[in-house]
Amino acid sequence: MSVSQEFLAALEGWEARPVTEPDLCEPAVTTLEEQRRIRRMISNRESARRSRMRKQRHLEDLRGQLNQLRSENRELSNQLEAVAHYCGLFRRDNYRLRSESAVLMSRLTEIRRALLLPQLHRLTSLAVDETNFSSLIV
Repeated sequence: MSVSQEFLAALEGWEARPVTEPDLCEPAVTTLEEQRRIRRMISNRESARRSRMRKQRHLEDLRGQLNQLRSENRELSNQLEAVAHYCGLFRRDNYRLRSESAVLMSRLTEIRRALLLPQLHRLTSLAVDETNFSSLIV
């Protein structure tokens, strides 16, 4: 809406007062009412200006917070990426170590069998010899 349209819209419904003889009391009242209206209008404009300034400061504060949060988000994202990288390295090492452990456990089991088998043969041969010896005695 243009300025002239706004002015005409504001004038709608306004009734012009008929011009009458000026009263001695009326100009003082009109002037007092006019002064109050002007003071109220000035006060409203000043209040609106302060409100716009508060809004502007608030908007600047929000922009500052936005920039700070974006920076913090980038930093956290970089940290997360580094942690994920190290996590992958640790998983790889853990898998390798578990594989090595399985191989070593298998070799240890084979070594134990190799060491215990001759002892088992000796014990069984001794047991067989004892039973043969016992049967000879009886």
